[in-house]
Amino acid sequence: MTTYRRIDAITKTTQIIDYLATVKAEAATGPQIAQAINMSVGTVMCHLATLEDAGYVTAVGGGYRLGMKLALHWARVKSNLEGQRDRIGRDLESISIPGGN
Repeated sequence: MTTYRRIDAITKTTQIIDYLATVKAEAATGPQIAQAINMSVGTVMCHLATLEDAGYVTAVGGGYRLGMKLALHWARVKSNLEGQRDRIGRDLESISIPGGN
C-alpha cells in the first residue's frame, strides 16, 4: 500500500473548520481560533480569508462562523444517498421469489 504525505495547509484548514463547527457563540474571532487550535493568528487569518472567499466561512461582526457551502455539499450527498436508497428499494420490490410471500 502506498503512503502519501499529508498536506499541511489542508490539515490546518480542517482544524479551523472543525473548531468553528463546535463554537457555541455566534462567531469566533481569528485570535480565539488561533489560541484554541494552537496556531498563529496570521496563519489562521490567511486560512479564514481563503475560506471566506470560497464560501466555507462567513464573517460576522468581528468574527467568523461556518458558511452555507458545507451545508450545500452535505445536502447534495444526502440527496444522492436517498436516491440510491430509493432505487435499491424499487429493485428489491421488483424481485419476485416463486412461492415466496
